[in-house]
Amino acid sequence: MRKYEALIVLNMKGSATLDELTAAMTEKLESVGAKVTETKNLGRREFAYESDHQKFGQYMSFSFEAEPSVPRAAREALSIDDRVHYQYYRVK
Repeated sequence: MRKYEALIVLNMKGSATLDELTAAMTEKLESVGAKVTETKNLGRREFAYESDHQKFGQYMSFSFEAEPSVPRAAREALSIDDRVHYQYYRVK
């Protein structure tokens, strides 16, 4: 198993709290085979330019261990979620 880090920018327009969104993202990552070891709230940041009619996003970092095929499955699972604005994965 390899160690990965996912940077996920969350859309905070809905009524869900940050804790609820963090739990939902952790659950989705674990549903595709990731073992989440750490989550970090990187704060609310302003975008360089407006994207999808949004000026800000909530940045979260998720560290996890998984097989090499899991990041692709995670990207596909999270790409259909309206609460995810952007996602990036890297090997730690």
